[in-house]
Amino acid sequence: MNWIKGNIPNFFTLLNLSLGIIAIDLVLTSDPTEKPIVHYYVLLAGVCDLLDGLLARKLKVQSEFGLQLDSLADLITFGVLPIFIYASIFPLEGIGFLLILVPICSAIRLAIFNLDTDQKSSFKGISTTAHGIFVATLPIILYQNNSWFGKFVNTQPETIIAIAVFFSFLMVSSVRMISFKFENFALKENWQRYLLLCSSIILVVIMKYNAAPLIMLIYILLSVISNFSPSIDKAKA
Repeated sequence: MNWIKGNIPNFFTLLNLSLGIIAIDLVLTSDPTEKPIVHYYVLLAGVCDLLDGLLARKLKVQSEFGLQLDSLADLITFGVLPIFIYASIFPLEGIGFLLILVPICSAIRLAIFNLDTDQKSSFKGISTTAHGIFVATLPIILYQNNSWFGKFVNTQPETIIAIAVFFSFLMVSSVRMISFKFENFALKENWQRYLLLCSSIILVVIMKYNAAPLIMLIYILLSVISNFSPSIDKAKA
């Protein structure tokens, strides 16, 4: 029974990994003229990534094995998969080779996270999961081509390189980024989280997938502002 309890979080971690592998296959084999569905798999993988850590804490079965397994799964789903999505928009040739920075910086970011004790309630650099989910929305946004962002990228595909490079460096930066690891629910200490959550819900309801670039922009701006605010936790755990 203890073995089952201890591996419940690992089940969701492996489900995250499995969904990432399926998503990679979809990107490689799907007809580009058909409506993309890779975002469904990545969003579900994101839920699994949230649940494995949450369940590990609630069931009190956190382990070094689970931590390493989670990072390996995240590297595939949110670190390796994005380069395939980026490369489906701009090929790996010429300046396109800069896309290789994505999995490289993802691996570095996850290794740092595993060794760092100073990321309990906020992240240093953007998380691979946040970046991966954002990238997964790009195919559907570009396919629909009914937003300023989609139309711009479709006409200027090299923009993808700039986006990929920007997020690669942001992943390994020391900029504090908001996380949803609540230590309490006080408005004064969590106003950034509540504002990000509420604005995200409103934008998704109004704009659906086209909201992703705006949500990411708001996330980055709020995180940067929070670096100058005492409300973000910067103390070591």
